[in-house]
Amino acid sequence: MEGEQLSLFPIESNNSDNFFTRKRSWSASKHRIMLRYIQSHCYNLGGKKPYQSEYINYVDCFAGSGKYETGIGIEDFVNNSKFWASKYQHEFENTDGSPLIALKCAKLFYQEKRVNLRCFFVESDLSSNQQLKENCQPVGKNLFYKIYEPQKFENALPKIFQELDNYPTLFFLDAFAVKGVTFEQISSIGNYVNQNKGELFLLFHNRQVARHAGHYKTSYNNSKQQKASESYTRNLTKLLGFNSDKDWKPQWQELKTQPQEFEKWALEYFKDRIRNETNFKGVTSFEVKETYNDNRPQYSIVVGSNHPEKAFGEFINEFVWEEEKLLFFQDSHQGSHKFLEKEWNAENDRRIATIKPISIEILRKVRPDWISFKDAITKIILELDNIGLLKRTQFYNHILDSLYKEGMLEIKNPGSRKGYKLESLLRILE
Repeated sequence: MEGEQLSLFPIESNNSDNFFTRKRSWSASKHRIMLRYIQSHCYNLGGKKPYQSEYINYVDCFAGSGKYETGIGIEDFVNNSKFWASKYQHEFENTDGSPLIALKCAKLFYQEKRVNLRCFFVESDLSSNQQLKENCQPVGKNLFYKIYEPQKFENALPKIFQELDNYPTLFFLDAFAVKGVTFEQISSIGNYVNQNKGELFLLFHNRQVARHAGHYKTSYNNSKQQKASESYTRNLTKLLGFNSDKDWKPQWQELKTQPQEFEKWALEYFKDRIRNETNFKGVTSFEVKETYNDNRPQYSIVVGSNHPEKAFGEFINEFVWEEEKLLFFQDSHQGSHKFLEKEWNAENDRRIATIKPISIEILRKVRPDWISFKDAITKIILELDNIGLLKRTQFYNHILDSLYKEGMLEIKNPGSRKGYKLESLLRILE
């Protein structure tokens, strides 16, 4: 949707004293993705066509105060965007948290009479809840939004389900660390999404998962230590699923000396259980990093959808790729932004070289059937299960085109200029 290059915004230090007052670079990345996804989701499902709805819900269950004291990453993004800057007179600010981003999107949709975005916010902390009400009030005039009285997510969720009115719903669970969300709650959201359309975005805190597992021991010095440890491990088990401790505890013992290996295992285990035990039709994840050469993400975002082909293969894949590109802008001491083009091109070349042989194996699974170039790109993206590695045009021009030139693709309905077009049917030659 936006093809322009956008500058990377200043990297913020991870200082716990200002975690809830200063927006960090990785939080700005998360908010840009949510801003774009809310817009795309509502444009896709909002309307009067048979498959669309005049009402769409947005549910933010760990909403915070809705606003940061200082922020980065939103104003430059929308002002430099050909889509946002030319289409809307927007009110987005760097300090906006996810609730204000959603409300400001709802205001724009309301003004153009496209769709009614109904917003539901949950915040358990009394002070943050009050601030949330104050921050939403100036933006929310004439809009449908509800801020529940301070309560835990587990208490609010049944009430929320009663008020969603079977409209398509986008759930955003930005819980801090591990405590706060259980696998059973994720499953109940999957049931709703399966019946009524929508997505779930859930923050998976890689490092906190490993830290919680680190409290597990096979023996304890005293009962007090054991009780504290069991509290941490119980929270992790609730998140990863019923009886998951029988799986993750031995994995922790095996992998705890290998940096990051347990958290990688836990993420894949978590996604597999969601795929196999809930009603989401697709599950994927993507990493949110601080720097392009950071091998350990700040966190991963797990996404469950009732329509993964569109949600993952088109929207999220493109958004995540463009966020990855932003990481290759380097700030100078003079305050300017330099794009590391050599490093970015090398990274894309590496990804293409890695993905090409995998793509061949994925297409071999399709035989003897034919598949369009468009659907082939989507299928490859979904089976890679690592969203945002390449843009769709790169799959078209650098993966499939390369296979065609090497004589590895059989084409039906070729195009007049290139030998094929996006709608042309293909299959891999044995």
